Amino acid sequence: MRIFLYTLVSLVLTACGGSRLSDAERLKLDPLLQRLVSDVRVVEDDYSISTRPDGVKEYGVIIYTDKLEELRSAGIPINSVVRDFATARLTVEELRKVVKLPSVRAVRNSGKDGLW
Repeated sequence: MRIFLYTLVSLVLTACGGSRLSDAERLKLDPLLQRLVSDVRVVEDDYSISTRPDGVKEYGVIIYTDKLEELRSAGIPINSVVRDFATARLTVEELRKVVKLPSVRAVRNSGKDGLW
């Protein structure tokens, strides 16, 4: 019953704009990150998670873009850069911000096993 109610609330929030992302922005995310920004209950073992000093969780991601300066200008903390992608550890709000940037083509969950 609890899972049913949680799922129902999640669907209502998504339908009412709770995810705050357009379909195009949402499609930039892999399925695990789509779940994360939709406030759906997630299995934390699927993510590389750390906690910032203020207690906010951050998730390891790979951001595919050809304009790294746009990420930097938006205040996105970048860890490393290889060709046309960057790695980062982002909060859910930062993740929502990244997919709204025009130069970002895709964002993938880095997971605990590294790049995929």
